[in-house]
Amino acid sequence: MRKDDIIKLSIHIITEYYKNNLTPFFDYISDDVLWIGPARKQQIIGRKNLMQTFASEKHDLTFTMGDIKVICLSPSHHVKEVLLHYDIYTHYPSGSTDAHDQCLHYTWCDKKVQTADGPKYQPRIISLHISNAWPYDDRDVIYPVHSENIFAAMRVPAESERYVTVKASDGCVCRIAASHILYIETVKRSSKLQIHTESDVITITETLSGFEKKYPALFVRAHSGYLLNPAHVTNIRRFAITLSDGTQLPVPEKKYTQIKKLLLDENC
Repeated sequence: MRKDDIIKLSIHIITEYYKNNLTPFFDYISDDVLWIGPARKQQIIGRKNLMQTFASEKHDLTFTMGDIKVICLSPSHHVKEVLLHYDIYTHYPSGSTDAHDQCLHYTWCDKKVQTADGPKYQPRIISLHISNAWPYDDRDVIYPVHSENIFAAMRVPAESERYVTVKASDGCVCRIAASHILYIETVKRSSKLQIHTESDVITITETLSGFEKKYPALFVRAHSGYLLNPAHVTNIRRFAITLSDGTQLPVPEKKYTQIKKLLLDENC
């Protein structure tokens, strides 16, 4: 199993799952899978039992996923532990929406599977554990001591949201809504970039030109040292741009008129 392939597959399965398309999930669970659900004491053993449980589940719920952070560990060549951390929004027929900070832990293992060409080893999910994480306050370390003050207004991602997927320097893979990104800047004297989001700064190994080519039309190159998200521009004055968080970015004098026109066109 290649680590990158398993990460991509894990993201694909969960994003399809929350579109109410369970086929990829069922295609990759092992016959002896163990499901530990978010509900208290919810444990289901075996692919057959899990599929029967889902077959009896009738609902009119829809879901929206937020950003996803992925950590993958390799205990051995044939086993991968994948932890996904994401926001999930549950939309009820009544019109109300519930939000959860959720964790999903997959254990992948190479299993012998019968195929049209005979038995082959293929990756299968042998266990998954879904849990709803406690909200967090910056003053806390382990336990949510200050939980009475940490609930914020709910912001549900748009269905048409576009995402950027990057591998951070700490080894995590992050799937970030483009609308959450303020700007991307080059780290001086290095081959790294820093992605500044509304709530975090993520460092990746990449060139600004390479990043721009991967995600054309999402960002504006207003300077040789950074890309910015035009949706977060609140003000542009001579040789400076102000973003929604108050950050000010320089604009070269020779490009000012061109960039100003481009940003005004983007935000019309």
